[in-house]
Amino acid sequence: MDAEKMSPEELAKWMQNEHTALMELNKVLRQHIAAIPEVGLGDWIRGLSAGFDRLRAHLARHFAAKEADGYLTLVVEHRPTLSKDVEQIRREHDEIIELAEHIQRDLSAARPETRLLVADVCARVQRFMAVVAGHDEREAMITMLACNLDIGGTD
Repeated sequence: MDAEKMSPEELAKWMQNEHTALMELNKVLRQHIAAIPEVGLGDWIRGLSAGFDRLRAHLARHFAAKEADGYLTLVVEHRPTLSKDVEQIRREHDEIIELAEHIQRDLSAARPETRLLVADVCARVQRFMAVVAGHDEREAMITMLACNLDIGGTD
C-alpha cells in the first residue's frame, strides 16, 4: 500500500479490507477460546498460539504499512491540528505490538496442566482484541475528521 499514490476511494477500500481481515482473525480466536476442551488441551493451546500469532503478525504489517506508506502522514498533512492525535495513534501501535508479544510469550509457556494460567491468557487475548478495536475506532474517527474537514460535509 502506498497511500500517497492512492485515491481516497482506494484508501477507503484498503482500510475496509484490513478491517475485514482483522474481524475474521478476531472471530476465529473468539470461537477457539469459546471451545476450550477438557481433553487435548495441548493441541488446543498450540492452535490458540498459532491463531494469535497470525493476529499479531497481521497487526504488525498493518501498522507498518500505515506508518511507512504515508497514510498517517496524509492525515497530518490534511489537518496539522491532528498531529498530537496521530502521534498518540503511532505510540499505540508500538504499545499494541508490545502487548501482543507479552501475550504470545505467555501462550508459548502455557501447558495443559496450568489451566488457570490458560484461562488467564485467554481473558487477556479477549481484552487485547477489545483494546485493538478501541484503537481502530479512534483511528477511524481521526481519519474521518481529517477528511470531513478537508473536503467539507453536507448538512
